[in-house]
Amino acid sequence: MSHGDGDPADDNGPEEGSEREASHERDPQPAPGSDPADTPDPDPDTDTGILDSDADAAASNSDADAAVPPSEPEADTTDDAPTATDYAVPTDTGSDAETAWLRSLADAGELTPGAVESMLALHDDRGGRAIEAVSEGRVKQYQDFTVVVGHEDEYVVEDGGCTCKDTAYNLDPENPNDRCWHVLAVAIAERIGEVDHHEMWYSEVREFL
Repeated sequence: MSHGDGDPADDNGPEEGSEREASHERDPQPAPGSDPADTPDPDPDTDTGILDSDADAAASNSDADAAVPPSEPEADTTDDAPTATDYAVPTDTGSDAETAWLRSLADAGELTPGAVESMLALHDDRGGRAIEAVSEGRVKQYQDFTVVVGHEDEYVVEDGGCTCKDTAYNLDPENPNDRCWHVLAVAIAERIGEVDHHEMWYSEVREFL
């Protein structure tokens, strides 16, 4: 009898113990002395906050970069060929009469009778030869020099001077009215737009002449 009819409390004992152990595994209790509110939130969305911060920082950096204007390209410092206003024969001279006819030509842009008369009165036959050279297109502008084609050679005119022998031996350098016909031809051609322009360097062309 004692083996067949066991104590009901003994029959249920092991089963209740198993339930208590299972319950303990499902609901872990906080450690003694800890505040449940301090328990870390296992929510995986907490990582999103870090990603959002990184995205905001990247956007902020992008806006800062956009606010900085692009640097301007460096200007080209290569020397250009002289412009049309950079006359090889300056308008202002030491002679009022010489300056007057040069200004008259520049203002009119053509050979006016008054300018021609004034020029011939100062330069005689040299003035006539100058007009002839201009009408024949013998005043040429290269990227480095202005050149007049003579009957025997070509002559460089620069800053009111010329490389011809007439300038070197016959003219008075102290007299602004004393000019060779090559200088006069350039002075006329520049002011009436009769210079023959060439997109090349005379220093290179000269080697083949």
